[in-house]
Amino acid sequence: MGGGRHGGGGPAGGGGRGRFERAKNDYAQHFVDTGLRPANFIRDSDVQERFEEYPKLKELIEAKDAKIAERATPPTYKNVDLKTCARSTLGCQFDVMLIDPPWEEYRRRKIACGGEGADALEVWKPEEILNLRIDAIADTPSFCFLWSGSGVSLQWGRACLRKWGFRRCEDISWIKSNRDTVGGDGKGRNYHWLPDSVITATTEHCLVGIKGTVRRNYDGHQIHANVDTDVMLSEEPPYGATDKPSELYAIIEHFAQGRRRRELFGEDTNIRRGWLTLGDAISSSNHDPQTWASHFEGTYESFSNDFEPPQILANHLVGTTPLIESLRPKSPTQVREEAERRQRKEYEVAQEQQRLQIQAEQAAAAEMGIELAPRAVQPLMPPPQLPNNFREQSPFMAPNANRGF
Repeated sequence: MGGGRHGGGGPAGGGGRGRFERAKNDYAQHFVDTGLRPANFIRDSDVQERFEEYPKLKELIEAKDAKIAERATPPTYKNVDLKTCARSTLGCQFDVMLIDPPWEEYRRRKIACGGEGADALEVWKPEEILNLRIDAIADTPSFCFLWSGSGVSLQWGRACLRKWGFRRCEDISWIKSNRDTVGGDGKGRNYHWLPDSVITATTEHCLVGIKGTVRRNYDGHQIHANVDTDVMLSEEPPYGATDKPSELYAIIEHFAQGRRRRELFGEDTNIRRGWLTLGDAISSSNHDPQTWASHFEGTYESFSNDFEPPQILANHLVGTTPLIESLRPKSPTQVREEAERRQRKEYEVAQEQQRLQIQAEQAAAAEMGIELAPRAVQPLMPPPQLPNNFREQSPFMAPNANRGF
């Protein structure tokens, strides 16, 4: 009579769960009937229009993009055999590495969907990918973004990060829609499937590894966390193509503040400002090790706010602006400490203004031949110490979200 341990699907027990299950089943059945993937119906998936309803987030993205463009190096690229490329020919160590190896999974997928030229597609053995000397060219700290498909290459990808001295810290998922494959019958096509897969694969994964230690609370010169999400949604490329969404570049640049960025297994379509692109599929080269290294020599003044002197950074870091710092997400500890510094500065300014006012009054009195008794600066109340659980209103938080803290 009862509904089991979950209380049934009626209004009195488990109704919310039942509605969720029905919605999920509706999407699954719609995919079975039409071939149209659930991702096709997600709103605001286009990266160009995603932030239109979120003005503060849009302002942050625009401010960061402007700063990144200002500090970007010219597009640099080199045709090179990655199996024999020596570290000394690159000019420096790197803060960011983006790697899309030619996994066996890519060829099997291209064969399965009938893509032309599958037999000629270059494939590296997992052992060859493991033997890349990423550890020798990665600075500390640094980040590695490794495309690892959706099958067994995911396991090899994790092994690669460990071998290269990185700890896996994130997994960025690419969800593929198939809006553009709808035929005259109104049904979507699903070309990318693997022969041994029990489900239709509609995702690929980019594993993120970190070398060294970065503290989110205090290392804002190294990372800006939580600017983007760990999900990308875009149209699947046709017939087994291995193209990846360009949105990943923006995610990397918004997050990692290092300017020494390198992409491996790149092609001409991957050449981008701010990056050194390497691969044997690149048609020409303009990379000179000395010129590349010269972009990162010296130091750089970075202004976090208007009431403190600039922070002197190594020139291989992007830096920030007061606008970016006022908008980007931060931990409660960071927000509390910044608020305390701001209040302390306001206290010091008020004291200085009082001293200047006393001096001006004494100077004016002296001009009129009036002698004033010496007057000391009246002590002001010291700035209050904020409680440890203080949380300032963030532009990304709903109104009154701080209640109860």
